[in-house]
Amino acid sequence: MRMQAIKQLAKISLISANPHLVEKKRATSSYPPYMAILLQNSLMLFIFFLLYSFIFFFIDFTQYPGMFTTYIVMFIVMAVLQGFYLIYNLFYESKDLIHYLPLPFTGSEVFTAKLAVLALLMLPYLIPVLSLFLLLGQDAGQPILITIIISFFLFLLLIVVIIFFSVILVHLITKLAVFRKNKQAVTTTLYTLSSLGMTAVILFISSMDQEADIPYGQVLPDYRVILFVQSFHQVLLNPLSLNAWFGIFLWVALLAILALIVFKSAVPGFYREEELDVRARQKKAKNQQKDHSTGLEKPLISVNRTLWKYNFGLIQEGTLIMQHLSSSIVFPVIILLGPIFTNGIYLGDMTLQYWALFFFAGFAYAFLTLSATSIIGVIISLDRENFMYLKSLPFSMKNYLKQKFLFAFIVETLIPLILGIVFIFIAKLPLLLGVLFLAGLIIGIFLLCHHYFARDFRLLYLEWQNLTELFNRGGVFIQFVSLFSSLIIGLISILLINYFLNNLTPIWQTIVSVLTAAIPILACVSTVKWYNKRFWSHLSD
Repeated sequence: MRMQAIKQLAKISLISANPHLVEKKRATSSYPPYMAILLQNSLMLFIFFLLYSFIFFFIDFTQYPGMFTTYIVMFIVMAVLQGFYLIYNLFYESKDLIHYLPLPFTGSEVFTAKLAVLALLMLPYLIPVLSLFLLLGQDAGQPILITIIISFFLFLLLIVVIIFFSVILVHLITKLAVFRKNKQAVTTTLYTLSSLGMTAVILFISSMDQEADIPYGQVLPDYRVILFVQSFHQVLLNPLSLNAWFGIFLWVALLAILALIVFKSAVPGFYREEELDVRARQKKAKNQQKDHSTGLEKPLISVNRTLWKYNFGLIQEGTLIMQHLSSSIVFPVIILLGPIFTNGIYLGDMTLQYWALFFFAGFAYAFLTLSATSIIGVIISLDRENFMYLKSLPFSMKNYLKQKFLFAFIVETLIPLILGIVFIFIAKLPLLLGVLFLAGLIIGIFLLCHHYFARDFRLLYLEWQNLTELFNRGGVFIQFVSLFSSLIIGLISILLINYFLNNLTPIWQTIVSVLTAAIPILACVSTVKWYNKRFWSHLSD
């Protein structure tokens, strides 16, 4: 293989995956487009590394081998399940393999470049593991140079194993007869199960039984050690242990087996699958376009019912469902509910003194569930050419977009409401406080839906080739900063409100409660009025 060819192919993969971001970087950056993307991704990796390093810094993992292995498994699970989403998009949805056929590139060069890009995209989910390795070596008192060398070796080994395993998993799934016959349905189901599986595994691991006795040096009881992952802990704790290195040898043997399967079976079959996939998509696109056009022209009993059915068909895209479930389930569970399940929580003793706190907490929680990559943020652009077709008909675009907005709002509300009810049930929160929490959640989602729906209309793009183009509108880093800022501001606000309610006199507690409850209500009312004036009033009836 030629390294220069691989390098150029990797640049192309990076650029093709972020077309809108590339155009923005061309106008604002002096760097080449691929370099601008690399710099942005490097910055995100740096932030994740520092964030998790700070979180793990205060834990002595030499005393908590079970906790160490549990965290590693959690990050592995997230990387594998997210890897399915990334691999399917990069190797199947990109639709570029067929164009490489007449070019002077070998199959191994094309796929090595794609694997390199895949590793770069999966790094944010695994970079906390490197922090764990480095901190454990430091806590064990090992020389810094030895710790760095061993940590990077183990980290590289883990990354390659996860990537190869994910590639084989996707390859085997695409070989199934049921996948070939019902590709859309199977892909959607797998994306759904992967997100739910990620959540279930995290909660299962977090709720594992802990040892009853607390050994010397521990403040809290440790989790049960996960055996196959324990070798990482043993090697960093004692680099001279032969038993520990025997466990690492098993990981190397697993890597050799996976590599053999990838390059002897998976890689040669990808091109044929790509060609079949392109043909099937072209045929299906023609049929869908015909069905959508003819269906909207027929005189139906209920226009709104037809529009809801049409919108339901639009969101049955595996990538979109995966993104929706990730933002609505995985991230909130990891950030918010994960620590609750890990440490345990009981809120049955909460009094009505905290009614405004839970109302505001539900409002703040909504900001963790919605983003520019949610269904509400792309629901208009999903129409593609049908949007222009509808505009040419004697048809109320305002009613059409209102039905689309209402449909997306209900879809976005369902999963957060279910998770909220689960939280209320597990924490045994009093009924009135639970209802206020859910009310604040609905208000927050309604507010954010206006923002992201109008944003999609403002950044309307109907000629997208894959959903990544829609997700990247406005910049990925800006979306990340917005989500992270919402998390930090929400947590600080809740802590401050809780402090005031616990330390002020009853009169001032009432004032704080009223002001706290007024924030979500006033924010929602002002947002609705703003978009009624600046957005809805400009649409034709």
